[in-house]
Amino acid sequence: MVGRGSLSVPQPTLRSCYKCLRRMRLWLSPLLRAGDTTATRARYSRVVRFFRAACAPLLMGLGLSLPAARVTAQPAPTPPAVDVGLGRGVTIRAADGQASMNIRARVQVRSTFVRNDDADDTSEFLIRRARLVFQGEAAGSTLTYYVQLSFANLDNEADLRLPLRDAYVTWTAARDARVRVGQMKVPFSRQRVVSSSALQMVDRSPVVSELNLDRDVGIQLFSKDLFGLGRLGYAVGLFGGEGRNRLGRTAGLLYTARVEAWPFGAFDDYVEGDLQRRRALRLAVGVSAGYNQNTNRPRSTIGTPFAAGDVDYRHAAADISLKWRGWSLTSELMYRNAARLAELAASAAPLARSGWGAYVQSGMMVGPRWEVTGRASHLVPDRGTDATFARGRELGAGVSYYLHGHDLKVQGDYVRVRGPVPARTTQQVRAQFQLFF
Repeated sequence: MVGRGSLSVPQPTLRSCYKCLRRMRLWLSPLLRAGDTTATRARYSRVVRFFRAACAPLLMGLGLSLPAARVTAQPAPTPPAVDVGLGRGVTIRAADGQASMNIRARVQVRSTFVRNDDADDTSEFLIRRARLVFQGEAAGSTLTYYVQLSFANLDNEADLRLPLRDAYVTWTAARDARVRVGQMKVPFSRQRVVSSSALQMVDRSPVVSELNLDRDVGIQLFSKDLFGLGRLGYAVGLFGGEGRNRLGRTAGLLYTARVEAWPFGAFDDYVEGDLQRRRALRLAVGVSAGYNQNTNRPRSTIGTPFAAGDVDYRHAAADISLKWRGWSLTSELMYRNAARLAELAASAAPLARSGWGAYVQSGMMVGPRWEVTGRASHLVPDRGTDATFARGRELGAGVSYYLHGHDLKVQGDYVRVRGPVPARTTQQVRAQFQLFF
């Protein structure tokens, strides 16, 4: 025993402590030279644990104890930011701000009563549209993505029932030359590019339904602020020409070009109605052109394909949108002409559809939530076109109640339509509820 005063320590315990100190010296020397690294901290922790185990008998003999090990708290990683709300959907954003995903869902429930002058009346309830949207940033704001799926019966083409409506990526780094690639709306008709969630009436004009260029797969070069003036924009596109979700058949593409101007500055011209009722006059004008080569669709990019043969279509359109103090006006003139009809097989030639059409639509906000709207449309076929494409007229009026803008609204309208089925007049009463979460 080795003792000093009243304290005595057994000899074996002193030998154990001496061995422990020598081992700690051998282990800690390289750690001190290595610096503060993750591997160093891990090895240091192992040394401390060994020291505590080896020296515990000595300290117990001295009537002492080791203090509890001090743990240095590591900062927890910043969780992703999440935002949820009506009209915004669910947005998840990475902590570094370089990636995000926004998920939105939309449903339109519609009731329609139709009175025909030469057939039985009809009525129905249906889910007119049911959509799911995924959009966000893939690598900061310079690379974005957009995917939209549709699930309602009328959201799908009769001969190809696929739910994919949009799927594209946009590179936005260059203000004057942004690039979009994938499946998207062709930049041609104003009202067709306006989302069906942001319409003043229950649905679009029959002129747009007949003469527009619909979704297609391709590439688009565009700018919404050409030269940084805030007054000019353009879009040029190269597409497959067969429409959405289609495979190529023969050589031939769809070429499109559009120019837009906002003389008094840019505004929300692709949202119908003036819900904000701003005092400033806002005006947008646009002109578009397109050429679809070797398509087998009767309406260029939509419709049941021809049984045989192809056709070239030439397209042109001009439009205007105006808003002022709750009043709004939108009008379009559209034209489509089928070329090379003589080269079509005899069974397919009558199915090509050429003609022109125009519509004027105007609305007025009555208070902060109510809007009344009217529209007149006119369709005129060219000679020698498909017999089912007859002269048509539409005259309608509607009312909308906006509970939360276009995201939550109830709409109703009355529409009297002459054609496009020859010599038929129909009267429609429609009511629709929309939730766009």
